[in-house]
Amino acid sequence: MTTKQLVDQIEGEASVYFDIVNEKVVFSTIAFPHFRGIENILKGKNALDALVITPRVCGICGHAHLMASVRAIEDAYKNSGHEVELSTKAKNIREFTLVMEIIQNHLKWMYMVLIPELLKLTDSDEENYPLKGAYGASLATKAIALLGGQWPHSSYMVPGGITCDPTYIEILQAQSFLDELIQFFEKESLGVNLENFLGYEICKEFVTGKADISKIEKYLRELGMQDKGLAYDRFIVLGEHLFTKPSKVKQTRSFKVDVKHVSTIESYSPNEKTYARNAMYKDNYYEVGSLSRMMSLENPLIRNVHRRYKDSAYSRVMARIYELAYLMKHSKDLLSTISIDENSYNKPISIDKITASGVGVVEAPRGPLIHKVDIENGMIKKYEIITPTQWNIGSSSKNKLTPVQKTMLGHTKAEALFIFRTFDVCSVCTTH
Repeated sequence: MTTKQLVDQIEGEASVYFDIVNEKVVFSTIAFPHFRGIENILKGKNALDALVITPRVCGICGHAHLMASVRAIEDAYKNSGHEVELSTKAKNIREFTLVMEIIQNHLKWMYMVLIPELLKLTDSDEENYPLKGAYGASLATKAIALLGGQWPHSSYMVPGGITCDPTYIEILQAQSFLDELIQFFEKESLGVNLENFLGYEICKEFVTGKADISKIEKYLRELGMQDKGLAYDRFIVLGEHLFTKPSKVKQTRSFKVDVKHVSTIESYSPNEKTYARNAMYKDNYYEVGSLSRMMSLENPLIRNVHRRYKDSAYSRVMARIYELAYLMKHSKDLLSTISIDENSYNKPISIDKITASGVGVVEAPRGPLIHKVDIENGMIKKYEIITPTQWNIGSSSKNKLTPVQKTMLGHTKAEALFIFRTFDVCSVCTTH
């Protein structure tokens, strides 16, 4: 029997078609039915227009798209023989705003998607969790707006640096928002202080703090998610940042990566037209996102979780929550290193002198985001965007399942839908 399930509250929506035998999923396909056409819109535009248009691909990850776009254009400058120099200040402010965007995304996912779904599955009492997510996310976005000018859809990153020149007072204001966010997270989410949580080395310590994270861990175990939602146990990280390390990880072995080996193929969607494509590395599917990033860093706690439960739904969820704490500390460290005396911007030559191709890669909240641009005399000839959801939530035939298709096999429909959501799906980015 084939049944259709419309999945919403995932930044857009998706259609999941399940083949079910004896109440268990034996195959599934995924369709993203809403076309947006950002790549087509960009053709024929001035290359710098991409800095205004691409942040509007997504209302959650606009900074990630902006950074991927500016990196692609800067790479084209480099490939045309005019390498752009960035100050440490510009690099760190770019990274700070990106990391704060990841933090606000993770908070919304945890409080507005994950916990409500866990409460439904465990038939537990409701609490006003979405308000917690909204409050925490608002503090992160206030810090972004101080430096990026606005959120969402900022365009403050430009080839050569950034357009903001923050004062000492603005840096202090950003620190104040971040301190308030950390205090909120410690009290409501962790139940312990940030440093103690980051010092955990075994998964049993998740229950130490009697707060929201210990509840999440308890619900996951009640549902048996430590043994469910297994994919291929291979991960990939492609973006260059201070908070992660590009690599592919097979079980626990780490290997070098090169973005030139990334490709996309048409999705298999026999029941409904889909505008998504599947992303692959050397013709294989890999999981991307928080679990992949923590595995690439060989984080002791997440390696302990993985050693016990592999790439299960439990591991995927707890790695994303751990990354929240990890990035809050990283953000605090970044702010302390920003020197207001450095240049924010080093002016490059005019874009109309550039004829070259460029690639920009960024670790967005859900994993690697890739922008590719072909520029001729400053004008865009071709633009391609490869998003994290194309890696995790591809749709393929039975002979070569994508990560999410593999994770849903053998589970009830309700379990499969929860596992689907553990990947933090984004539809609008995927149908650009």
